[in-house]
Amino acid sequence: MSDRTYNVLFLCTGNSARSILGEALMNQLGGDRFVAYSAGSQPKGKVHPMALAVLDEMGIDKRGMYSKSWDEFAKPGAPKFDFIFTVCDNAAGETCPVWIGHPITAHWGIEDPAAVEGEGQREAFLKALRYLHNRISLFLTLPHDSIDKMAMQQKLLEIGQSEGASLKAGANSMTTDIIIYHNPACGTSRNALAMIRNAGIEPHVIEYLKTPPSRALLESLISRAAMTPRALLREKGTPYAELGLGNADLTDAELIDAMMEHPILINRPLVVSPLGVKLCRPSEEVLDLIPAAQQGAFAKEDGEQVVDAAGNRVAG
Repeated sequence: MSDRTYNVLFLCTGNSARSILGEALMNQLGGDRFVAYSAGSQPKGKVHPMALAVLDEMGIDKRGMYSKSWDEFAKPGAPKFDFIFTVCDNAAGETCPVWIGHPITAHWGIEDPAAVEGEGQREAFLKALRYLHNRISLFLTLPHDSIDKMAMQQKLLEIGQSEGASLKAGANSMTTDIIIYHNPACGTSRNALAMIRNAGIEPHVIEYLKTPPSRALLESLISRAAMTPRALLREKGTPYAELGLGNADLTDAELIDAMMEHPILINRPLVVSPLGVKLCRPSEEVLDLIPAAQQGAFAKEDGEQVVDAAGNRVAG
């Protein structure tokens, strides 16, 4: 992996809600390799209070956030962008400034949470934050140093069409986003993946040994799963013993250091869905995260029946 830093710009019309959330999330999850900015074609001049509130609620740094014009980034001395994502349909249809460096662009449109008024507005902002979190998580696992531009463009298009996409971004009311951090050599992981597919859902499959999550993303996944780093550690078939990871005095940060250095220490499969984040061991735990019925009987690779012919979970 190279030490190159990538600059990312999130665009929307008002630069007060969705693009602000995107900037904050990318800067949190991207670690040292990604620096994010945001701007608007017709900035409102003020960040939406609910955007700041949900960022604060989720522990995401909101310092320095302000609503600004995209013209700021067309001036001499402005950052040279590698990626530009439009997150509202209006911005996607407008004539942008000429960006230096020919960045890769993609439309990741999601519906405007600020359009929701009253009691439902907070939930709308949290949902927008989740949609952006999933998109950014997928983006960060791409092999940025080796993938060619055409393949990258296609991957970004697919990410933009995932759950929560606006109509212009290719929304599909039947889309359900599930991400599985998968090891194809692991039977438990293979079983969990097969059960997701048995519900008629094709998940985003991340082979995390090939493209490990950034430290910030791993910390976020652990937090969202309401578990400790130690609970995510894998012992079997890993350097757990030789690294002395059984030492109860090791801090969470030290355990995460080890997982970043040796991704095989991250237990699997870790699954992200609209219903939550969970380490699915045993594999049938994934059924709690699938917001759709099983479409038929399912037996694990060892022959254990976990779903009957009617699609019902078999009592253990």
